[in-house]
Amino acid sequence: MKALPSIAFNEFKGSAGDVTARVSKGRQVLSTRCQHSHVKTGPQAVSRNRLSSISRSFRKLSDSQMKEWVILAERMKGISTFGKAAELTAHNAFVRINTNRALADMPMLESAPVYTSDVPEVDYDDFWVTPDRIIFVGLNQPSVHHRLVVKMSQTTSAGVSSGWNNIVIITPALSPDWGDADITEAYIDRIGFAPVSGQKYFLSFWWMDSETGFTGESMAASTICSDLSNVNKKLYKGRPRMNFSDAVSDANSPFKDMSLELSGSPVMVTASGEYGFLGNGSYMYVDFNDETFPRNDVDCFLMGRGLGKCKYEISCIEHSVKPLVGVDGYRRRIAISRRGGQYLREFEVFGTAADVAVNVIRG
Repeated sequence: MKALPSIAFNEFKGSAGDVTARVSKGRQVLSTRCQHSHVKTGPQAVSRNRLSSISRSFRKLSDSQMKEWVILAERMKGISTFGKAAELTAHNAFVRINTNRALADMPMLESAPVYTSDVPEVDYDDFWVTPDRIIFVGLNQPSVHHRLVVKMSQTTSAGVSSGWNNIVIITPALSPDWGDADITEAYIDRIGFAPVSGQKYFLSFWWMDSETGFTGESMAASTICSDLSNVNKKLYKGRPRMNFSDAVSDANSPFKDMSLELSGSPVMVTASGEYGFLGNGSYMYVDFNDETFPRNDVDCFLMGRGLGKCKYEISCIEHSVKPLVGVDGYRRRIAISRRGGQYLREFEVFGTAADVAVNVIRG
């Protein structure tokens, strides 16, 4: 910007080329007019092409299909800031629903989906934004078709009171893993770097029904990046996991490979691996150290499938995780027992089952 007192510009008002003139405090002021760069990023190009393609598809619908979208648009009316119902056209409803489905890699709907009920708000226990991790825990996923959409800001100063205008989509359609939604990798891929300790971050998130394209109300939150969670101010503690490499006993164990994970409440046990009973036995165990496993018994039953020539035979395999009484540290024992079905000397186990143990807390 430059103030020019020259009489040559006294009558110059408005814009000419890339120059704009105006009068400020009795002086003629010239400034360079902003020009759009017309540069599109890859994601912007993809998004705009998708919207254009979906919009053009609406004109190809039959009369009956268009009437269905008119009816749906009436049900999808929103509320404006003045309390008056905001109008939504059939075309807008068609584009909105199919854009949402496209984010979840679902095909476009030509017939309007049936509006049965509202998509619920996001119900969660807590979330963390740390320099190492961005994760929601205790998510109550309404159904397997519901996906979590999260928008988040880049680094902002801790003194900023509102930064939701600068948020971008981080996960367009994430399916939680037993109530957990870890978006760390997605955030770094989208933004380019991890959160910075002491800086403020703004988030917006909602559920999307991938089958119908309907979305729930958006929830907003802001937090300072630190090691403590946003709600309960606790340090993050991961779900209990055990891999065969963690074992501390019996170098000649019949376990070829195994992993076990506990999640949720009530506890769900997920196990996978290849096992082999010694001799004619139907029981084996392996010990390991891990302070994250609960101090009570965990017991579940999973199906085992034979290996090699016995691949069509199955057994019911009990998995028990027990604390070892009188042992220093955090020693645990995983015991494997065959409880039914074919006798299998070597077998593989994979799947998830509920904990059925009678939990007695040990001192």
